[in-house]
Amino acid sequence: MQERTSYHFPLRQTVALAAKLIFVGLALGVITLVVSPLAAAIVGCFLLWGALVQTVQTLHEVQDTKASEIADVRRKHNSVIAAMASAIGLKDDMRAGHALRVSDLASIIAQQMQVRPEDVQVIQRATVLADVGKLEIAESILSKEGELNEDEWMEMRRHPELGSRILADVLHLGDAGEIVLAHHERFGGNGYPHGLKGEDIPLGARIYAVADSYIAMTSDRPHRKKMSHDKARREILRSSMTQFDPEVVRAFIRAAEMGLIGPPSESANGDELSMEPFPESKLVESKFS
Repeated sequence: MQERTSYHFPLRQTVALAAKLIFVGLALGVITLVVSPLAAAIVGCFLLWGALVQTVQTLHEVQDTKASEIADVRRKHNSVIAAMASAIGLKDDMRAGHALRVSDLASIIAQQMQVRPEDVQVIQRATVLADVGKLEIAESILSKEGELNEDEWMEMRRHPELGSRILADVLHLGDAGEIVLAHHERFGGNGYPHGLKGEDIPLGARIYAVADSYIAMTSDRPHRKKMSHDKARREILRSSMTQFDPEVVRAFIRAAEMGLIGPPSESANGDELSMEPFPESKLVESKFS
């Protein structure tokens, strides 16, 4: 999930350095023949020192140039992400706000799991753009009031693959595309589009599943009122191993206990909440998630 950047010493500087070394070698040979080996050694040291200093300076110039180019690429890259996020928001303000809250929560969970900072950034991008594939879903389906019929659900469930294809063609978003492709897979294997199970699902997608479900449950929707933090947390626990990765759930609970997620919460009788899964738990999903 890490972006990789290669540094190559430019051909022009390489040729110049080789020419200098050849010149130094010829000069030392002449001095050795005409004067003495000692004089040649002294002159050689000065010449090599000069070449070394100039080489170091050239390396710094190349590094500064590369850093500037990388910064420019990242600015363009972030602009692309912002444009895509805006496009999603233009079609559905509710979904855009949901995506930003999911991204924040996914970042908190990932940090609790000690995910590398660069990988946390990939997860954040993927969660913001998870629904980008819905840009290719008919507006009549997205805005439909009430339940979707079977054909409409089949069309809606194409959005992970559509989103992955969109991101595959965007600079440095291939890793985010993998998460987007799997963001509706479920730990127990009952998700889509490929029915992946357990750790076959990318970690970012497993983190997304918990964050997305919690935000969906604790947000008002046209067809239902939001759950309390405590009830939503219990639902997350209840679906451990069936819908969610238990390790991700544990990270979520740690963050909640630290006050990083929702209000401080305790069980009604003061007992610790169980990590045992409940197979009868219902898949938390709606056309808005």
